[in-house]
Amino acid sequence: MKTKILTIFIIVSILVVQTFAIARIFKDNRRLSDNFATIIKGTEYYRINDSISAARSERILLDNAEIKAYFPEIKTTVEQLDVKLRQLERYSAINSAANYEIVTKIYQDLQDDRDLQDFPVSPTSPVSPVSPVSPIQYTRYHDKWLDFQQAIVADSAYTAIQTRDSIAIVQSWQRPHRFWFVHWGRKRHIQTVTNANPHATITYSIYVEKQ
Repeated sequence: MKTKILTIFIIVSILVVQTFAIARIFKDNRRLSDNFATIIKGTEYYRINDSISAARSERILLDNAEIKAYFPEIKTTVEQLDVKLRQLERYSAINSAANYEIVTKIYQDLQDDRDLQDFPVSPTSPVSPVSPVSPIQYTRYHDKWLDFQQAIVADSAYTAIQTRDSIAIVQSWQRPHRFWFVHWGRKRHIQTVTNANPHATITYSIYVEKQ
């Protein structure tokens, strides 16, 4: 009798383990299928009220091994922020660019600082007014994150500026206390935003999660 009960218990245990294994396989296959569909779909770009630019993309769900294999830049960014990969909850990356076209007048005889308010400024240092103004002057500046071009014709300056940036958003969890290798305390959920453009500065960040 005991042998029969033990046999039944073993069979049931095997069936339970197999059921969980099969369920996990189906779940993982669905995750991979959703990831593939998201990559194929790509990012949707559009504007709101002709002024606000928006980009919409769906989530890609990866485990630590897949991040290390296919997105090593994520692992590098996270480690630079002193966050363990196992602590990573969400990661977002945004590339942006902005274009400006400006036309201003050039004043040859400046009486006071108020005449400087419409005068174009270069990306590195203020442009001093030239008197007399030559018929055509051209200035150009370029680096990885900024393109600056300016043509001065007679008494007008035509300026074009393009800026680029790469923004990374890392959402992670941390324990507030640490002693040697032991971490304890209630989890804190933290968002860290980085930008790569040395000409730009992050001025605002907020992390809101719906309960």
